[in-house]
Amino acid sequence: MRGGGFRRRTGVVLGDVRDSLRGRDLSLWAAGVTFFAVLAVVPLALVALRGAGFVVSPEFVLHGVSRWVDALPPTHDPGAALDALTSAALRTPWTALAVTLLPATFYGEGLLRGLAQVSGHSPGSFVGWRGRLLFVPVLLISPTLAIAPLATADVVADLYTGGGWSTFWGITVSFHVDWLIIAVVTSIVFVGSVPRGVRRGPLLLGALAVASFLAGFFHGFLLFLAIPLDWSIPFGGLAGVGIISALVLWLYLMHVMLLLGFRLMLSVERTHAGKAPIH
Repeated sequence: MRGGGFRRRTGVVLGDVRDSLRGRDLSLWAAGVTFFAVLAVVPLALVALRGAGFVVSPEFVLHGVSRWVDALPPTHDPGAALDALTSAALRTPWTALAVTLLPATFYGEGLLRGLAQVSGHSPGSFVGWRGRLLFVPVLLISPTLAIAPLATADVVADLYTGGGWSTFWGITVSFHVDWLIIAVVTSIVFVGSVPRGVRRGPLLLGALAVASFLAGFFHGFLLFLAIPLDWSIPFGGLAGVGIISALVLWLYLMHVMLLLGFRLMLSVERTHAGKAPIH
């Protein structure tokens, strides 16, 4: 009986997700969020790395990034890009770095627009500014979030390059570090985007669950980096275009998962409240 009740409730939840998204363009919403993410991801990384260097030390940041470069697959040479990003973050004057705060908050605007569409509620007239303000807490704690992977870089790099079970344990450690970072961000965004009348507690737990899938997907991208594919072939041999396109595609798929996860959590809450139709 209990198993049948669980299957029935699961069917109701999935049916509500299907009905909520039927005839609507989830791909377009995810693409919209990805557009805002592309504008914000580099400014956000600059703020996080510079803040981590201020809280701990620039040497701490340089060492942590270099160790992560050692751990990453060398197939597509991500080290040069990470070194350039770190150097820019640590050398840019604070006055110039302050300019990056505005584009960094664009990510919040994109997320709020996408989550509002998935929830079926109107985002309102000031969705842009509301989304940017929603993302300010993420900006404020981004240096602290960046410290976690930098502090564990030595351990993870040694495990990743050890081979066999050592690599497995390295992936386990880095997965939990990434999950912690992503869980903090998804919790802030989910709770801040919740429609009126939806309980925040269950949605917060849902944010932690969604973060685990996103962390797993992130590690899948690391595996993708290890595959010796020439990303420039569809773009006439232009290596830079191929790399950027691969990163944008990864961001797009990640946002599809994020929006689906948010919709699933809302449907679970609707089912619990008895608002979803019983099939």
